Amino acid sequence: MSFRKLQGVNIPEEKQGAVRFACLTAEDQPKIIREKIERLCHEVGGPYSAALRDVMCSRKSITAIAVEHHVSESTLYRMRKEFYESWYRRRA
Repeated sequence: MSFRKLQGVNIPEEKQGAVRFACLTAEDQPKIIREKIERLCHEVGGPYSAALRDVMCSRKSITAIAVEHHVSESTLYRMRKEFYESWYRRRA
């Protein structure tokens, strides 16, 4: 599995990767991490929290998620950026 640093996200590549892989393996994470993922999805995603959860916890494309959840790709990109940056601003 590979990971590329997301441009415009203001955390280092290593930390971005840690967040991404924690989300992709959410089912295997401790309860506190699973709860953190859910909380951030709700806080950042609001009415689009399910779409944001798909962005962070699945390998689906942004385009597919946007179509499935009836949300713009730009909204998903904005929420994804905020999710990553919020991960380290808040405690588990």
